[in-house]
Amino acid sequence: MLRAVIVDDEAPARRYLRRLLDATASVRIEGEAATLEQARRLIRDHQPDVLFLDVMLAHETGFDLLQQIDHTPSVVFVTAHSDYATQAFDIEAVDYLLKPVNPERLAQTLARLKPQNGGYLSTRSKSGTRVIRVSDLTVALAQGDYVLLCSAENPGELMHTTLKRLAEQLSSPPFHSVSRSMIINLEHISHLVHRPGSQVEVFFTNGVQPILLGRTASIRLRRALS
Repeated sequence: MLRAVIVDDEAPARRYLRRLLDATASVRIEGEAATLEQARRLIRDHQPDVLFLDVMLAHETGFDLLQQIDHTPSVVFVTAHSDYATQAFDIEAVDYLLKPVNPERLAQTLARLKPQNGGYLSTRSKSGTRVIRVSDLTVALAQGDYVLLCSAENPGELMHTTLKRLAEQLSSPPFHSVSRSMIINLEHISHLVHRPGSQVEVFFTNGVQPILLGRTASIRLRRALS
């Protein structure tokens, strides 16, 4: 489920968008903000997956907010102003919706954001946004405030999220958490080789580098495969 924050200085606009999002089963609203100060606090406390962000706020802009935060969720601009679209896509926003938001148009946006049924992961960092097909993902490794996504085409893509939040977006099976720091796509496993010390080396069908699992993770993986 996508965790979202709505940022808009107009209460009716926030309520309308919230009603649309609440009607879906794929989004949980973590909070609403009318100012940049409120938005920064919500983003710091909840680290949402996506911001639904107005362009023009009172004395400020949504672009100002993006320059002031460390956590960088996916961004969907929701605005009455069509003339900022180029600037929005220059910073690689996922989408640009015009008010009043059309429910069908919003559904298209959510489909781009949420990976399901062979969908996509949108990975956002300070350098921009990349999209990775979920079915291509082989291994996900927790690395501090990031998750390292390993696939054949992208052996080291960093996603600003936690492994727990990523797991909520992945189907199980084929994805299985073998430890608190690692998720493996069972469909990509070629074979296992037992190593000294009750370790197991996992080889993959798509050329992703093998990984070495300790005893506990090896047991969990063998159970998942049985």
